[in-house]
Amino acid sequence: MVPVTPRRNRLRLIAGQAGYTLIETLVVMTLLVIVIGAVADGFTNASKTQTDQTARADDQEAARQALDRMRRDVHCASAAIAQQTDPLNANAGWTLNLTVNPDQCLAVTAGDILGNGTSDGVQWCTVPVGGAANHYILYRTIVKKCDASDAVFQVDHLTRGDVWAPKVVCSPAHLEAVPVDMAVNRDIASRPDRTYELKDTIALRNDTAETGAQAGC
Repeated sequence: MVPVTPRRNRLRLIAGQAGYTLIETLVVMTLLVIVIGAVADGFTNASKTQTDQTARADDQEAARQALDRMRRDVHCASAAIAQQTDPLNANAGWTLNLTVNPDQCLAVTAGDILGNGTSDGVQWCTVPVGGAANHYILYRTIVKKCDASDAVFQVDHLTRGDVWAPKVVCSPAHLEAVPVDMAVNRDIASRPDRTYELKDTIALRNDTAETGAQAGC
């Protein structure tokens, strides 16, 4: 028997420690990329979902606050007129003109209505964004022209401009009232089921119910 030299021992040891082949390495790297991609995609989707939920909650809260502010204005008004800004344009916005006397309503001060000397009431209006048929912004102002440049922003992503349609409800036996239908959805095209809608019919508490001859009736 030929004795095994130390050199042969080393060669046998090296031969028994075979590494990974190139194909095995590529397979492992591919699996790692797939796993890491799935984990990263999960985190991305979770982040997008949270951002979307936060944005929707903000829109809904803004709509509730706007309706509450509108309700106070209408309650203080003695007359109301709701009309489309451009009757020839089906996508045009709408304007709600409220005649408000601060002496008749403690909730609205003279400074709020007459501070700039250019108005005796409050205006609310919806303004289309880019001429779209389902994207409007709601504004409020105390000046004579309600638009994006002069009025105060209230709510974005309204799906309709006729927030106050049908027009003001009038009856000789009842106070004049303003119907409100405010629908909010920032993704109306792909997720119409997410529309958040607020409805109310708000009475003008300073209206003269005996005559039914108020402006807008």
